[in-house]
Amino acid sequence: MTEILVLSGSLRAESVTTRVASVALAADLPGVTATLAEGLDALPLFNDDLDTWHPPESVAHLRREVAAADAVLFLSPANNGSISAALKNAIDWLSRPRATAPIQGKAAALLVTGYSVDGVVDHLDHVLAAAGARVVRSPGRGLSLKMFGGRGPSDVPAVREAVAEALAALHAGTAIAV
Repeated sequence: MTEILVLSGSLRAESVTTRVASVALAADLPGVTATLAEGLDALPLFNDDLDTWHPPESVAHLRREVAAADAVLFLSPANNGSISAALKNAIDWLSRPRATAPIQGKAAALLVTGYSVDGVVDHLDHVLAAAGARVVRSPGRGLSLKMFGGRGPSDVPAVREAVAEALAALHAGTAIAV
């Protein structure tokens, strides 16, 4: 069974990004279990002075969740042409300390929601790779809000397909030796 942790980079309770995360949790893909990471809103801003042998509990908790997962699906809204500050902050915490970082070599896929997603997809791809993740690519990584047509993410076939493709890519990517 491949355990996939889903991180929504939106802190808003009913955001489109978090609802796309719910599609991942509900996906019925053989051999895959998806769990939502919680508590991104409790993470302090990244600060090397806080990253000691005993980091803040919210940081330690997220690091344990990522370490326990086989792979991570990162979701971000497009915010001013970039990824969300909350997701970038989480990635910064997950990339330290470099030698034992839980994201180091971890299979990671990404999905971005918003009106202008292409540059943000590239940016998140770059940030994850720079942080040490092993980015697994799947089609449909940019989910333009134009495709929703006023419907919720679970009602849009292209969204369900993109989520399923990302999960399948992660499932296949965990079988690749690093």
